[in-house]
Amino acid sequence: DCSPMTSFHGAKATILHLRESLVRQKETILDQRETIRELTAKLTLCESFGRGHHEDHHGKSPYLGKHGFSPEQTGKTLQALKERLENIQARNSSSSYSSSLRDLLQRKINALEEQISVELLDVMLPRNAIPFHSFLFPSLTGPNKKPKNPDAFQIGFPMRTNYMYGRIKRTLLSEIFALTVCLWLKGGSGPGIGTPFSYSVPGQANELVLIEWGNNPMELLVNDKAVTLPLSLMDSKWHHLCITWSTRDGMWEAYLDGVKRGSGENLSPWHPIKPGGVFILGQEQDTLGGRFDATQSFVGEMSDLQLWSRVLTSTEIYNQAACSSHLTGDVITWSESMVELHGGVTKYPFDPCH
Repeated sequence: DCSPMTSFHGAKATILHLRESLVRQKETILDQRETIRELTAKLTLCESFGRGHHEDHHGKSPYLGKHGFSPEQTGKTLQALKERLENIQARNSSSSYSSSLRDLLQRKINALEEQISVELLDVMLPRNAIPFHSFLFPSLTGPNKKPKNPDAFQIGFPMRTNYMYGRIKRTLLSEIFALTVCLWLKGGSGPGIGTPFSYSVPGQANELVLIEWGNNPMELLVNDKAVTLPLSLMDSKWHHLCITWSTRDGMWEAYLDGVKRGSGENLSPWHPIKPGGVFILGQEQDTLGGRFDATQSFVGEMSDLQLWSRVLTSTEIYNQAACSSHLTGDVITWSESMVELHGGVTKYPFDPCH
């Protein structure tokens, strides 16, 4: 019974069985990816309903978006998308890639439902009536309401990759001798949030980097010299983060939610930040503008990144974190025209102060 021929046939049968299983799994994954592409296209149409509603307040019927979606049609489309998503979730798949995209689509559906429900309540009221969402969210109305920022958006990195990144379309035109960088951050699954941003120049890949790699603490790098920052963002909540630095004695400060959490000196003193580099969001650069490492990539969401060529005061930083003022950077200003997204980085309307 244990002859070589018997063993050969048994092994061959096992190999054939494994090959069939792999083919079935591949077909399942391909089917899911096709479904996800279809869902994404439909979600884009749904999103355009929201945009169309605001445009239509200038004359057209408020019940039709620019794609002709009525409130009833939009609701039916969302329900169909949810059913398709449940069908995907009901299938077994070992693909973490597919799982991450399913989670992404679910969050997108939830956000659309909230957006559409508020907008439909508004359009059903007379034009001169108080918008219904002012009763639901009284903090958004009244004399203290700030004008809506057209560049209020967030970008998301749902998983660690070496191909998802954002690129700032501007570089430094001359050396700077001080800086403040502020942004809103929401960390994803650990360990570490990875690299929210990196600035690389010819001859120095780590000219300016913020990184939290693996189980190491968060670090600020200037000219490839590092200091540890007493900051932690692993509670999956939004936080306002500011870092200041000056060539004068290499002095630095770290603020979290408007409060100074740490400071020090001797971080690359008297070394100006060089011009002509590449500013990347979500990845650490091993060469100028590239050679990303997935283990160091950012996972989570970010918004409103601003960079100044001066050290902001503690009061200025606190007021931004408390949403009592909004300053824009003279080097980098957060805007849709400034940020170029690659590799599937997500983008949603988002205002951390509303």
